[in-house]
Amino acid sequence: MRISKFLASKNIGSRKDIEKFIIEKRISLNGVIVTTPITFVEETDLIYLDKKLINTKPKLEILKYYKPIGFITSHKKQDKRQIIFENLPVKYKNYKTAGRLDYNSEGLLILSSDGEVTRKLELPENKFQRKYEVTISGNFKSRNLQMISSGIKINNILYKPFKYSIKSNTKNSVILELILLEGKNREIRKLMEYIKLKVTKLKRIEYGPFKLNELKPGEIHSATKPEINTYLNNTRI
Repeated sequence: MRISKFLASKNIGSRKDIEKFIIEKRISLNGVIVTTPITFVEETDLIYLDKKLINTKPKLEILKYYKPIGFITSHKKQDKRQIIFENLPVKYKNYKTAGRLDYNSEGLLILSSDGEVTRKLELPENKFQRKYEVTISGNFKSRNLQMISSGIKINNILYKPFKYSIKSNTKNSVILELILLEGKNREIRKLMEYIKLKVTKLKRIEYGPFKLNELKPGEIHSATKPEINTYLNNTRI
């Protein structure tokens, strides 16, 4: 990988910053001053800036963010609606996300500076569960929910089995806790629509070992060490 792209990916500066450092002869590679941006490097190379060794080994950082309702999970603007990165500090603008939540949904999103972290969270092979708190309205019949919980195909899309429990059942609304092993686009809303129910609130409260806990809408905190260790111990691929 070119040295400017490599160092930019390690948050040393932008590519233009790195190229400027090279022109100023401030960067050396394995003891030799770098004179051109067209220099290729590997993770094992020793790179110095102003004679100080750059630690190119990325620090594992996993963040928990409470996505509020009214934001799109995206790096790019699609329309006038806000994206989550407009609600986050600039230093997180290049972080990757695991587990999209749609515009009208809220709750736990996982962010990381390492794209492998989020990729492995989403891989079905790693079997990380997603837990949601879902409020629904309509003519609720538990037998219908039980029927679709064993897996169902809707409009040629196969939705896998899921676990559920009924947390509250009143005349006006029902609160469910759903546990899914995958997160297809608007999966819960489509499942509920299939049995003639409307989702009035959808909040993700867990993703694998990571828990929303006391986070409030818009807040972002580092994942705890036990959560990260559990993630690492259960990542197979």
